[in-house]
Formats: sequence, structure tokens, C-alpha cells
Amino acid sequence: MKVKKMLFAMFALVCVMAVSVSFSSCSSSDDDETLLYYKLGFTKMNGNPTEASLIDDAFKAALGVSSDEFKTYPGGDEKIKSNCDKAASQLKEMTFEGSYTYEVSKMTSKGVSAVYTWNSSAK
Repeated sequence: MKVKKMLFAMFALVCVMAVSVSFSSCSSSDDDETLLYYKLGFTKMNGNPTEASLIDDAFKAALGVSSDEFKTYPGGDEKIKSNCDKAASQLKEMTFEGSYTYEVSKMTSKGVSAVYTWNSSAK
């Protein structure tokens, strides 16, 4: 009789665990994308440090940030794109000896994606 009760208790425990796992896996939070941080910098660079610094400073100034990573941005991705366009307009007036690719990307719970990419080729 004791063995039967013990087996029934173990079966009940396994059933409860199976049901709780199935409920948690159907949670809508799996579909939500959580922003972890934004990151900016060069993805490709074939030039000199002075030009690179000028480009980096232009994007940081336009975005109003002082570091290569930040966690939030007022206005989100659209505002980042708009502000990066301003930096790109300023840089368009300049001639660079090297070629550069500068990117602002965001890291989310679903992975990394580019928000804005700027390219300059040597002239």
C-alpha cells in the first residue's frame, strides 16, 4: 500500500511539473524583444587614427553620447537614425584618405541588429 501511494505521489509531481513547464513556454514574454544596449563604432576601418577620431566624434556629438555603449535613447531607433543623418551630412563635406564603415547597432534579447550604417571610401 505504501509503495502504491509513493508511486501515485511521484506521478502527481511529474504531472504538475509538466503542466508548469508547458504554461511557461507559452508565455508571451518569449515574443517580446528586450533592449539590452546600443553600441557604436567602426565595423571596418582602413585609414588613420586622426580621421577615425574625427568620424567617431561627429557621431557621438550628433547622438549626444560620450561613450561607445548606452542603454537607452530618447526617441529610440528613429531618433538615432535622424541624428546619425546629421553627422553623415557634416562628414559628407570632408575628404578622407581612408575608407570607413561606422555603425550604430542594438543588442536585444533576440540578437544584434544595425540601426544605422555610414560608409566612406577614400577619394
